[in-house]
Amino acid sequence: MTHKPNSSFYSKDFIFLTLSVFLISTAFYFLMPTLPVYLQEVLHAGKHEVGLIIGMYTLAALLVRPISGYALDTFGRKWIFLIGMILFSLLFLVYPIAASLIPLLILRFLHGLNWGASTTAGFTLVVDLVPAEKRGRGIGYFGLSFTFAMSIGPVIGLKVMGHGHFVALFLVAGAVSILGILMAMLIKYPIFKRPEKPVFSWKALISKPALPVSVNIMIVAASYGGVMTFITLYAKEINLNDYTGWYFTIMAVGTALTRIFSGKLFDRYGPTLISVLSIISVSGGLLLLSHAPVLESFLASGFLIGLGFGVLFPTLQTMANNVASHGHRGAANSTFLTGLDLGIGTGSVLTGLLSQALGLAWTYNAAAILAFGGLLFFLIVSLPHYQKFRMD
Repeated sequence: MTHKPNSSFYSKDFIFLTLSVFLISTAFYFLMPTLPVYLQEVLHAGKHEVGLIIGMYTLAALLVRPISGYALDTFGRKWIFLIGMILFSLLFLVYPIAASLIPLLILRFLHGLNWGASTTAGFTLVVDLVPAEKRGRGIGYFGLSFTFAMSIGPVIGLKVMGHGHFVALFLVAGAVSILGILMAMLIKYPIFKRPEKPVFSWKALISKPALPVSVNIMIVAASYGGVMTFITLYAKEINLNDYTGWYFTIMAVGTALTRIFSGKLFDRYGPTLISVLSIISVSGGLLLLSHAPVLESFLASGFLIGLGFGVLFPTLQTMANNVASHGHRGAANSTFLTGLDLGIGTGSVLTGLLSQALGLAWTYNAAAILAFGGLLFFLIVSLPHYQKFRMD
């Protein structure tokens, strides 16, 4: 890599990259609250089948991320990013004809593969584009693309779906995603210098220095994944289904507020205090969700979970990049995002299974305990490892 990052991350390339990821993420979040409804109302799927289909998407992303990381470090970022986005967008058009569980499982797997490749490339690109001393802020501000997508995507998706307009939902999602491709084509990509003798090895697929924080995000994301997948169905159970869109919006507001200042705090003071407070916030939000199923508590839980995860995600990702060498950023980001996907996928499947026996309220209570376990792991494993191996 011969590109030198701009001294400010407010370059046009950073903006185009953020916009492109914002658009494909908005399309992604169209389906987050609506696909479970489609599965139950149209395909008559049970909760465990809903969890399996949602989990299949993240399983595919999980499998492709290590390969994507190796490819990004070997062949460069541009074409992996663009091809992944193009295929991701086109697959939305296949949903209307995948009208049974098995074809939909296959489609979700293919969709997850391209989501995993394109987002891994996007996060690696942003690290290339911002200077190391502003990496916390750069990743945090770039992460706002996901935050704002999480805010408006579910709301628009629910509006488009209306009373069963699922075909329109899939087509609009595809159109929004295609706009993201147009933004990506405006980026001036950093010049990439390929290794002279690239050698494939299984060890190259995983970044060992990034493993502790990757396991950490996996633990907390398992609790978060159950919320994101089943909150629409839970809202129906507690007679608050008219406020599902508001839940996602308030969660995104909490995330956005923290993203504005958490990266700057990381760059100045390090990860310890903000990580501890963020995990406590996620755990507290889950407890509130499970024990006080009234409107005020329902919305407050979304704010607390968004607040906590909004800090934790860019904090741990910056830690993963700070212990990786320049030529292994692709592997570091893929390892970290693999942990994220594994957590969300596992959380979706386990939430579906546990809720069959315990109900969603008690399942969210268990998720709060799991999130608190992520705090212990951070203090005992992730933080000491980071302090020992930090490179920047």
